[in-house]
Amino acid sequence: MFGLYQNQHYQSHRRTMKYLTRNRLGAIAAASAVSIASIATLTSLSPAQAQSCAALPVVGGSGTEVQKSVSPPSTGITKSNWNTDFAVPSNRSFRRYVARIVPQNGGEYEVRVSLKYNNDTADNAFNRTIELAENKPYDIQGAARANATPYQVNIEVGGLKALGNTYTISAFGCN
Repeated sequence: MFGLYQNQHYQSHRRTMKYLTRNRLGAIAAASAVSIASIATLTSLSPAQAQSCAALPVVGGSGTEVQKSVSPPSTGITKSNWNTDFAVPSNRSFRRYVARIVPQNGGEYEVRVSLKYNNDTADNAFNRTIELAENKPYDIQGAARANATPYQVNIEVGGLKALGNTYTISAFGCN
C-alpha cells in the first residue's frame, strides 16, 4: 500500500512538474487592489520560473497537494473545509509564492490566498470571486514582504455556488 501511494504521489508530482515546464496560461485577471506588500495575478509559470520553484508541503497532511470538495460554509456549530495551509521551510527564503487551483468542476469559486508571518500578521495576496474552468489550472502569485519570510501559505477555496465541487490545490515557493 505504501509503495502504491509513493508511486501515485510521484506520478502526480511528475504531472505537476511537466505542466509547470511545458504549458503557459495567459494572464486572465489581475488583482483589483495592489499594495506594496502584496501583488497577485492569475498567471502561469514560465519554464524558467518553474525551474526556480519548490512545491510546499501540506500542513497536517502528507505530500504537496490536496484534493477537496467544497463543503457548506462554517456555522456556529459546523466548520467548513475551505482553508488549507502549506508550510514554508524555515531554512528557505522565496521572493514569491504561487497557489495553484485545478477544479474538476467549472464554476464560480470564492478564492483567498494569504501569506502568514511569525508576528501573527498576514498579507492577503488575493481575495475575490472568480470563474474557473473545468480541469484548467489557475496560478495565483503573491509577493512576500521585503525582509520577511512567511511561515505558511493559506489557500481558501469555497463559495455557495461551488458547493460540492471538487478541486486540487498546491502551493510553491519561487525565486
